[in-house]
Amino acid sequence: MPVVIVPNNEVLGTGPFVLNPNPTVPLYQDTARIAPNPILYETINPAMTITVQAVGGCPVNLLPELITSITLVPGQGITGGTGSGCNIIKLSDIADRPVTDIPAFLLPAFAEPSITYGTIAGPPSPTMALVAPLKGFYGEKYFYDAEYIYASYYRNSPTLDPIDGSITPNAPITDQNRLTSVSLLEGKKVLPFADVPEGIEKITNDLFPGPGFALQLDELAPFDPASVLTYGNDYLQALVPEISSWTKWKPSFIEIMKYNYTLIVTHTCPPFVTSFQGSMLVQNNWTPAANRLAYYIGLQNGFLDVDNENP
Repeated sequence: MPVVIVPNNEVLGTGPFVLNPNPTVPLYQDTARIAPNPILYETINPAMTITVQAVGGCPVNLLPELITSITLVPGQGITGGTGSGCNIIKLSDIADRPVTDIPAFLLPAFAEPSITYGTIAGPPSPTMALVAPLKGFYGEKYFYDAEYIYASYYRNSPTLDPIDGSITPNAPITDQNRLTSVSLLEGKKVLPFADVPEGIEKITNDLFPGPGFALQLDELAPFDPASVLTYGNDYLQALVPEISSWTKWKPSFIEIMKYNYTLIVTHTCPPFVTSFQGSMLVQNNWTPAANRLAYYIGLQNGFLDVDNENP
C-alpha cells in the first residue's frame, strides 16, 4: 500500500517534492537572505522536516502499514545515486557565453563537500519524520564558470632586445610580458603581449589560442571555509607571485542551480520500499566573490623581477 509525503511550508508536494527551507543567515553575512531560494553559503534550516505517512494497510487493510525508515540521498532513481546531482536552471542576464551542464554534475562523480544527507530508522510507525534532511550549506563547486585573466610584466626581462624591444626568438614564455587566462571551461592559457592583436578594445578568453592546460573542477572551488572571503582556493593563491595586475575577474554567471534528491522510504507492506524524486533550487551569492576580488587586488605586484618569479 502507498505512503505519501505530508507537505508543509518547507516541503512542497505529496509525491515529487520540492525543498524550500526557511531563510537563515548565510555565512560571511550578517542578515538573513531575502531571495526566494536558499543561496550559496547559507546553512540549511536545521528545523526543516520531511514527514511521511502510510495510507491504508495490507493485505487489503487487514494489517496496518508501518514506516520503518526514511533516507534522503542525492541523485535520481529508485535508490538514488544515479542521474544528475544538479542542473543549471538560469544564467544571469549579463552572461557573455552559454554555460551548460557538465559531466561532473552526474553521479557518482557529483559530491557536495559541505552537505550531508539525513536518515532515520525507528520503531515502525504509521507516521515518521526526518528532521534536518539536509545538513550544511551549498558552496561554489558546481557554479563552475568563473574566469580570470591577469598580466605579468617585467622590469628586467633578459629576453627583450635592448635596441628594438623585440622578444628574443624561443624565449621562455615565463620570461615574457604576458597575459594568463584561467578558467575551468578553457583551462590555463598564456598569451604574450607581442601576440595581442592590435586595436583590441577588450581582453577576453577568446583571444587565447589553442587548448589550455586542463584544470579540475575542485581546483577553482573554495573548500576551506576560512578561505572563502580571501584567497578562495590554493590554485589562485599559488599564482600570486606572477600577477602584476588583474585584467578580468568574472565570477560565475550561473544564477540558479537545481539540486536533485531521492527520498527512500521503507515500510511493512508491499512494495516495501517507496522512492520519491525531489529537488531544491539554490541561488548564487556574489558576496564572497566580491570580497576575494578586493583581496587579490591588494596582492598585485606591479613590475616583476625575473629572478623573483614563481611560475
